Amino acid sequence: MTDAAPALEEAAFFSRLSSLNVPKKFAVAISGGRDSMALARLCAAYAQKHGAEALALTVDHGLRAGAADEAAQAKRWCEAAGLTHRTLHWEGEKPSSGVQGAARAARYALLIEAAQAHGCEALLTAHSEDDQAETVFMRLARGAGLRGLAAMREESLIAAGPGEPLRLLRPLLFFSRDSVTAYLREIAQNYFDDPSNDDDRFERVRVRALLAALGEQGLITTPSMAASARKLAAAEDAAMAQEDALFDHLGGCFYGWGGASLDRWEDAPGADGLARRLIYAVGGGAYMPDGAAARDAVELAASSGAATPQKATPKATVGGAMIMRWRGRLWFLREAAALTGRAGVSPVAPQGLAAPLLWDRRFVIAPSGAAAGLQIAPLGHDAPAFLGQHAGLFRGPPEALASLPGLMRDGVLIGAPALPFMDTEIVTCRPPTCLSLTMERFRGRIVRFS
Repeated sequence: MTDAAPALEEAAFFSRLSSLNVPKKFAVAISGGRDSMALARLCAAYAQKHGAEALALTVDHGLRAGAADEAAQAKRWCEAAGLTHRTLHWEGEKPSSGVQGAARAARYALLIEAAQAHGCEALLTAHSEDDQAETVFMRLARGAGLRGLAAMREESLIAAGPGEPLRLLRPLLFFSRDSVTAYLREIAQNYFDDPSNDDDRFERVRVRALLAALGEQGLITTPSMAASARKLAAAEDAAMAQEDALFDHLGGCFYGWGGASLDRWEDAPGADGLARRLIYAVGGGAYMPDGAAARDAVELAASSGAATPQKATPKATVGGAMIMRWRGRLWFLREAAALTGRAGVSPVAPQGLAAPLLWDRRFVIAPSGAAAGLQIAPLGHDAPAFLGQHAGLFRGPPEALASLPGLMRDGVLIGAPALPFMDTEIVTCRPPTCLSLTMERFRGRIVRFS
């Protein structure tokens, strides 16, 4: 079995921060719970000793009675420890279903925005070794692959909607919940116990109890699960390097308008993973498709011959993407019907462009001039007619145009921000800036919350 986690003490914690190259100014997510209060006290001690500046942030979701009082107490605890503290509020109407997922996304978006607004270069969270083991076990139960079983990393990148990425650090990931409790007891620091931690309606609570029972029998321990996650993370990195090499070998190319293409397709080592990542990169989905489904779709499109007047080139769709042959290459595009509407799927409504926005998870679009009356919506199937003579300047399959963002003013289509050649006399206002996230999604190292 793997050795037990080290005791949580200042020297060991400071060593983790040093290995993570923590910046001089950082934010700390504080709920008032056990792990977060340990993190707060340790970060306060680190900031005092090393001349750093730590900002404590607490999110009040407004979802249960007593949440505001707990946030106020967390503030008092943090300020007593010497930390500057800010309380953030999840405003607006709450969803009737999927509340936990929505609350998590809102929490991270609020934390990121507040951290960046205060000039912090990283956000620290209090995930422990036990959290890691529970995450691995839950994902294992769902049949997750390398990406899922690698679970949480000590460092990753996150962003709020269209914003710039921020470093996310988890310095407690090598320390157990028991060691956290022992540290709090030693320094006489109080904390809140979330009542949901004892509610077996939640999967994580049931998994926690099961892992404790398995650990008592010496069958599966928290340190061994966490160690497996670290080894699987290394394996995931190796697999992605193999997929990247295959992409280059197959003549892969990304395009500023949000698509990708290959010279050809080969069923070589890394092909399943490459197919999944390319489909995710262009498809706009929140999750990667199943590996077998992705490979089958790519192979279907790759095996088709050239189109003729009597026979169209087969197009495969999966995960919000369309894969097709065109002019001798294999193309990966956003499926237009997912945006323009089809049976059971409503068309994407126009979105105002008064401020930067994350559009279809594929583009960051920001106004660069007067934004009054400006909206973004899919170009749609009338795109070639709208583009007119400019359509011939587009170097990708015509099918790609319908899924690109169109710039509208007062309901009239006036431009296409993803297409630079649209900056012509037919555009009646300065076009917005438009950044394709295709390569970012392909690399998969930034999680965007919105």
